[in-house]
Amino acid sequence: MEQISYSPLRSIWLKAAVAGSLWASVEIILGSFLHNLRIPFSGAILSFFGVYLVISFFQLWKERGLIWRAGLICALMKSISPSAIILGPMFGIMTEAFLMEFFILLFGKNLLGYMTGGALAVFSSLFQKLINLLILFGFDFVEILKALYDFFIRQIRITAIDPVYLIMLIAGIYLLAGMIAALLGHFSGKRYIRHKPFYENIIKTPVQTEGIGFPVGMPQDYSLYYLALAVISMVTCLLLINSGLLIPSLIAASAYLSFSIHRYGKSLRRLMKVTLWLQFIIITFLAAFLWNGISGKAFFSMDGLMVGLKMIFRAIIFITGFSAISIELRNPLIKSILNKKGFSSLYQSLSLSFSALPGIISSMPESKVLLKKPFRAFTILFRQAEGLLQQLESDHRMRPPVVIITGDIQQGKTSFVKVIVQHLQQRKYRISGFLALTVLEGEHRSGFDLFDIQTSETMVLCSLKPVQGWMKQGSFYFNPLGLQKGNEILSGIRSENVQLIVIDEIGPLELSNQGWAKAIGSLCQTSQIPQLWVVRKSLVEKVARNWNVGDVFIFDIDKDSLEAVIGKLENLFRSSS
Repeated sequence: MEQISYSPLRSIWLKAAVAGSLWASVEIILGSFLHNLRIPFSGAILSFFGVYLVISFFQLWKERGLIWRAGLICALMKSISPSAIILGPMFGIMTEAFLMEFFILLFGKNLLGYMTGGALAVFSSLFQKLINLLILFGFDFVEILKALYDFFIRQIRITAIDPVYLIMLIAGIYLLAGMIAALLGHFSGKRYIRHKPFYENIIKTPVQTEGIGFPVGMPQDYSLYYLALAVISMVTCLLLINSGLLIPSLIAASAYLSFSIHRYGKSLRRLMKVTLWLQFIIITFLAAFLWNGISGKAFFSMDGLMVGLKMIFRAIIFITGFSAISIELRNPLIKSILNKKGFSSLYQSLSLSFSALPGIISSMPESKVLLKKPFRAFTILFRQAEGLLQQLESDHRMRPPVVIITGDIQQGKTSFVKVIVQHLQQRKYRISGFLALTVLEGEHRSGFDLFDIQTSETMVLCSLKPVQGWMKQGSFYFNPLGLQKGNEILSGIRSENVQLIVIDEIGPLELSNQGWAKAIGSLCQTSQIPQLWVVRKSLVEKVARNWNVGDVFIFDIDKDSLEAVIGKLENLFRSSS
C-alpha cells in the first residue's frame, strides 16, 4: 500500500489564498474592462491596482512571506485565462510580488518599504513590456524605434531631446505611480482597520463545491513530449533565423506551425487577430522605409523590408511556441509532480483559491466602481476577505479519506471491488455509489453497465458501438443518461445514511472536468465520508491530486490483498464515526 498524507495548511497560506484570489479577481475583472475598451497602458494600470491591493491587505495581515505567496497564487491562477499566452502576465505578477516583499523586508513594515517596493513593482510592468518587445522582435526593433524618433524630430524641426532623458521621464512617471499606489494602499488598509467596528458584518463568499483543484477547462490531451517539442522547436527555429538560414528556417517553422495549428486550434487565435497583423504590417513598412536612416541607402530599403519580415517571422514563432508551452504546462501530471515534490501547501492554497474565485468575481464591485471609488470598493474587498478567510479555515480541514484500487486495464479492478462491497454489506456497513460492470458479447467486451450499489438497478453506461447522440471518449461511446444517473447517485448521498462511497471508475473524462467530476468535487468539498475509487495505473497520480481530499491510500490489486483493503476501510469507518 502507498499512502499520500494530507496536512492542513498553515495560517499564512490560507491568508495568501484569500489575498491571491482577490488579486486575481481584480486582474480578471479590471483587465477585461481595460482590454475591451483598448485603454493604453493597461499593464501599468493593473500593476497600480495590484500594489494598491497588496499593500492594503498587508495592513490587515502583517506577516512576512504573505506578499510573495499571494503573488505566486495570483500568477498561477492566470492559467485559467482564456488567453493562450499566460507566461508573460504570470511572470509580471510574480515579479511585482517579490519586489514588494523584498523591499518591505529590507526597509521594514513602514512607508519607505511600501513606497519603494510599490514604485519598483509598477516600474517592472514597463520593464517587462520592453523585454517582451525585444524577445518578440529582437534588437532590430530598437534600431527602427531610434530611426522613427529621428524621423519625427526632423519633421517637426525641433531640437532633438536626448532619448536617455525621455526614458528617464517615462521611468519617473511609472516610479511615481507605484509610490502613490503604495501610499493609497497603506492609508486604505489603515482606514478600514479604524472603521472596522462600525461595519455591520463581514461579507460571506460562496465557495464553489464542484470545482477541482486546478481547472483544466476543455478536454486536452496533454503530453510532456509535446512540451519538450515546443521548447526545442522554438529554439531551433530562432537559431536558424538568427543564423541567416532562410530556407531551413522556413521549412522548420512551417512544419511546427502546421503541427501547432492542428494540435492547439483555437488556442492560437491570437494569430488570427486583425490588430496583431496591423501591427506586423506597420513594423514591416517602418523597417523598409526607415532602414535608410540606419544604412544610408535609398529611401525604400529592401534590406529593411527583409529585417521587418524577419522580425515578424520571429514574433510568430515566439507566439506559437509560448502558446504551446502555456497549454502543456497545465498538464495535471506536472501539477501532481509539483505537489509530490514538496509544493503541497501551494497546491492546496491554489485549490482553495480556485474554489472561491467564481463567488468572489460574482460579488465584486464593477470595474467602474474600482476605478472611480477605490476606497469604497476596497472596503467591500476587505470585508469579503475576512469572511472568506473564516470560511476557508473551517472548510479546508473537511477532507474525506480516499482508498484507490488500481491495476491495469481489464485486469479485474471492478471484480476486486465488487467482492469488497459484498463483504462489507454482509457486515451491515452502509455503502452507496456505483460499479461499472463489464458487458460481454460472446467472449468479447462490448461495453459497461452502471450498477447502483444501493438499489441494484443497472443502466447502460457506454458501448464500443457508435450510437447517435452519445459522447465519444477513447474507444467508447458514453450514454448521457448513464452519466446523468451516476451523477444523481453521487449528488443524492447524505452523510447520515452512508459510511462509504464507491466510484467505479475515475478516468480521462473526469480529469477533463466531465463525467462525474463535478459531483466528486462537491462530495470532497462538503463531506468527510470515506470514498473508494477505481483508477487505472497510468492515471493514479493525476487522479489522486486532482481533488481536495484527505489521506489517500493506494492499493494495487497485483500486490495487495482483499483483507488489507477491507482492514483499512474498517479503520476509516471507526475513525470517522
